[in-house]
Amino acid sequence: MDEKQLRALVTSILAELPSGGEGSGADNFAPKTAPIPLEASARHVHLTTEAIESLFGKGAALTMKRSLSQPGEFLSEERVKLVTPKGELPGVAVLGPARKAVQAELSLTDCRALGLNAPINLSGDLTGAADVLIVGPAGHIDAKGCVIAARNHIHMTPADAARYGVSNGAYVQAATDTARPVTFGNVAVRVSADFALAMHIDFDEANACAWTQGASVTIRPCGKRDGTASPETTAAVAAVPAAGQPDLPKLITESLAKTLAQSSQTLLIPKGTLITPAAKDVFFSAGVTLKVQ
Repeated sequence: MDEKQLRALVTSILAELPSGGEGSGADNFAPKTAPIPLEASARHVHLTTEAIESLFGKGAALTMKRSLSQPGEFLSEERVKLVTPKGELPGVAVLGPARKAVQAELSLTDCRALGLNAPINLSGDLTGAADVLIVGPAGHIDAKGCVIAARNHIHMTPADAARYGVSNGAYVQAATDTARPVTFGNVAVRVSADFALAMHIDFDEANACAWTQGASVTIRPCGKRDGTASPETTAAVAAVPAAGQPDLPKLITESLAKTLAQSSQTLLIPKGTLITPAAKDVFFSAGVTLKVQ
């Protein structure tokens, strides 16, 4: 690297650093996007139609108590008890509508109280899920492989994803604006036209950051902790060849990365090209694979 390149790199990095002086934590997060509502989810279960009838009686259906923030979802009047050989949790909320699989979402504190070793999975992923007995007023079900500790995540519509510069399956850091600020790493982004913008955490995480109603987070891109791409990103990269890309300069900044990320999912990077940290964040968020020639 010659002196001219070094000066250009330093100037670019300084330009991309957050303003406001030295510091750490949320004060130095310097978001470039609008805050996202932060919601805390208490322990709850999702039930199939068959499970609802087993627990509450033949022909029974869930009774809506109030709507939730995600369109079509609601808290029901019904409650169940979760039982294991090590303990029980009474009065657990049931969310509607009925789903295709029974799922219990608990905090890690709840799992320890029940003596369960449940995985931290995204909702809907029951890989390695623990077993529990679910008891209702009309009966019980032996729910095998249904208990998870729900991984924190952000719901977005496609329009939200475009505004925040992320895609389905991306991972971000999320800094809270709470009394005890916390920055959550490796937060999964889930994108669907059926969603409403919100980040969801459980009550272990809510207590850790001193969450209150009306709290929010600001986000910035990051890679997965293990450095691998999500299945969605892997599929997208495999489907889009690096054809017709423009000749690249010796220095790729954040602004240039945003333009390049819109043109291809795979970029061929000439050996010796300098990529600023902010530019790498852009590529991670967009799921762009960089291949050094």
